[in-house]
Amino acid sequence: MNWQKARRILAGLVFLASALLMNAGLKMSWLGAAFPVIGSMLLFLTAMLLMAPDTAFKIAELCAKPFADLFFPSDEFEKPPLSYLLARRYSQERKVDAAVQEYEKILFYYPEERDAYVELIELARRVGDEELRTKYEGLLREREAAEAAKRSRSQDEGVT
Repeated sequence: MNWQKARRILAGLVFLASALLMNAGLKMSWLGAAFPVIGSMLLFLTAMLLMAPDTAFKIAELCAKPFADLFFPSDEFEKPPLSYLLARRYSQERKVDAAVQEYEKILFYYPEERDAYVELIELARRVGDEELRTKYEGLLREREAAEAAKRSRSQDEGVT
């Protein structure tokens, strides 16, 4: 039997002894109950200390989370905020693979971002990557065609 299991069993037995001692103390007269009640509280504290390694972090997290959220909000977003800073920085430093990866991440989360297509095409043109350039030029044309069709449909629906 490992130490954690033994500690849990011991804590359960100590907690049970604490409850029995408290029950006995509550049935006694006021001064006679002092020692059983104090002993029961000490046994209860011992049971809690035996369980502390298993529960301390969970309890501390539950208590601290509301205060930590004041300074470090734990909101989870569906997509990261739109930012070209990293992609443009990699592009300036001629870190082409990293820049392409950042632009593709922007396009994955924000496919309507025309600037990301244009900057990625320009980067491919600067480094001479014709395959990358033609790929994103085609995707940009498809996106613009779909957008134009969508605009014309909305105008047609607005007229009728």
